[in-house]
Parts: sequence; C-alpha cells; structure tokens
Amino acid sequence: MRVLLRRVALATPVIAIAAGLVASCADDAPWLGGYCATDADCHTAYQDIPGAVCTQSRCVCVDPDSHICCLPSESRDPDCALACRPCSECAPGTEECAPDGGVDAGCQSDVECPGPPSPACGAGRCVQGACEVEIHPGPVASQRKGDCLRVECTTAGELLEIEDPSDVYDDGEQCTYDSCGASGPINMLVLAGVVCPDTRDGICHGGTCVACFAADPTMNNCPSGMACDDVLCVPAHCTNDAVDAARGETARDCGGPCRPCIIGEACRSSIDCKSSVCDGGRCVPATCDDGVRNGDETGVDCGGPPCPACPAGRGCRTGASCESGVCWAGACQEPSCTDGVKNAGEAGVDCGGSCAPCR
Repeated sequence: MRVLLRRVALATPVIAIAAGLVASCADDAPWLGGYCATDADCHTAYQDIPGAVCTQSRCVCVDPDSHICCLPSESRDPDCALACRPCSECAPGTEECAPDGGVDAGCQSDVECPGPPSPACGAGRCVQGACEVEIHPGPVASQRKGDCLRVECTTAGELLEIEDPSDVYDDGEQCTYDSCGASGPINMLVLAGVVCPDTRDGICHGGTCVACFAADPTMNNCPSGMACDDVLCVPAHCTNDAVDAARGETARDCGGPCRPCIIGEACRSSIDCKSSVCDGGRCVPATCDDGVRNGDETGVDCGGPPCPACPAGRGCRTGASCESGVCWAGACQEPSCTDGVKNAGEAGVDCGGSCAPCR
C-alpha cells in the first residue's frame, strides 16, 4: 500500500516511525501515515481516511475491494486526500491495484483518450498506456454531392467547408448548364431555341427539351404538315378548334394524335389524357395511387405533394423528392454512410443505425 506522509508542525514531539512500525507516541500526538491506535485515529484533522478503520495499528478499508489511495488526478499532490477507493479510482503503484486510465495512471483503451476537436477528423488512441490524438487531414468520407463544397479536416483536427467549383449539381436536365456560383449550385437555363444537346431532336425552352414553342414563331421547327400546339408538334387538324373524331380526336383538338386532353374532357384511354388517367370516358385528376407519373409527381405516385417521397431509382428534381434526401441526375439515390445526409435510420449525418457509431 502506498503511504503518503504529511509534514505537520506539532506542539508535542512524536517518536519516529521506523521500519514500518510505531515505536511509541505521546498520548496527545497525532497519528500519521495510516497508523492508528483506534478507529478514531483514522479520522482526525491530521489524517482523515474516509471508509477506513483501525486494524493492527494500521488504517485499513472497511470494504475489502477498496484500497487507501489518492485519486489519479491528485496523485502528484503531496497533500492529496487519502480515502478508501476502488482500484478504478487509484493511481498505478497502489498495492493490489492495476492502472486505471486516470490522468496520472495512463490509459488502458482508446475510449479513455480524447480525440481531435471534430470526431470526423480522427480519434483518441491509447498507445502503450499514453493517450495520443490521431488526426486524418484532408477530405472526409462523408460529403454531400453537388453542393459546391468540400468538407476537409485541418492538421489540427478541425472540420472546414471549402468552396469546390468542381462539385456541381447534376439536375438531370439536358437544357440547363450546371455550375457553381457565389451562393452554391446554379442550374442556368440554356438559351431558348438551342437544339437539345443530348437528343438533338428538339429545342430547349424553359430548361426542358420540347418539340416547338407556339408563342414564338421562330421556335416552330415542326415538319411539313404539322403544327405547333404549345410545345408539341401535332397534325394540322389538331389546331382547327374542332373535334375531328374521324382523325382520332376525343375532344376539341385533343386526344389521339393531338395534345393530351385536360381533366373533364372526353377520352378513350389513358394516353388521351394529360393526367394519364381516363375513367368513364373522361380524363380525371391524378392521384398518388393511380400507377402513373402525373400531376406534380417526379416519379410514379411519388415525389410531389401530396404524394410521398420517392424510393431509390425513381425520378426527382431535388433531394426533397426522395426518401434518401439524395437526388442525382434526375433519379433518387440509395442512402449511404458517406452521402452527407441524415437518412435510413441514422442517428446523425452518416453515423448511427447501420453506419459507424456517432462520436
């Protein structure tokens, strides 16, 4: 058992303690160093050892699983307060006690060691009983794709967001120019009338690829015998303000080979309706369970209010359209542990749940 002796100025001399035994002591002299004559001698102004009793002239702990020691954080203090403590609170070197990982006792496992300022930048490591900080500078695995930013760790273990002009967001539209601006991602509309760059069989208008644009005669490139109805090239009879049933129309200038009919107009099948739903010979509103993509939906029966978010693989405009919160190139993505989004039961961004524990 480690014994700490305090130096105390005494009015009455004390006979020296030699060879670990008390030779003699004046009746009014204080007992020191864990020696005693009665239990009370273990609890005086000169030595107070909580949890101890006097046994064979020595103060010993009542609890056999505890030992007289200082807390590890106090063990370098010559006047530290002795007390009966479990081994887990004792510094190394205390009789029958193993090192516990206290400040002065070193460490036994990584969990006892503090890490860098940001847990994403590394961890605390216990190396041969001493705590070290392990830091991984550079980009972290968890990144939000297409936000024009790169998240990196500094050499000090701090997390920083750095502008990254190469991290552009792909919105899945061929008639937009994707880039980064001062405030983040930009999906600038390609100049109206430009030939659709991917399909090469239409023109760009309002950020989407259309066949024509009726409001601007210069953007009417429909083949001979066809007319432009808003943004569709249709047979000329589809624009004569009549119902040409013999030519396949189901209502005035709509259905069949013409533009899709709006809600309430006559139809023969779903392809005659803008909502893609024909019921009882009439086009009816879109619903979230009609099995087609219509209304404000980005995917089949999902992705736009009042429908639920879309699962992976279905269409989207932004992450808000997706269950995973991740939309890329017009399609919802599977959640992952590195997508920079809290999803799929994670407790935090890319941690907890099926991912690594949050720190």
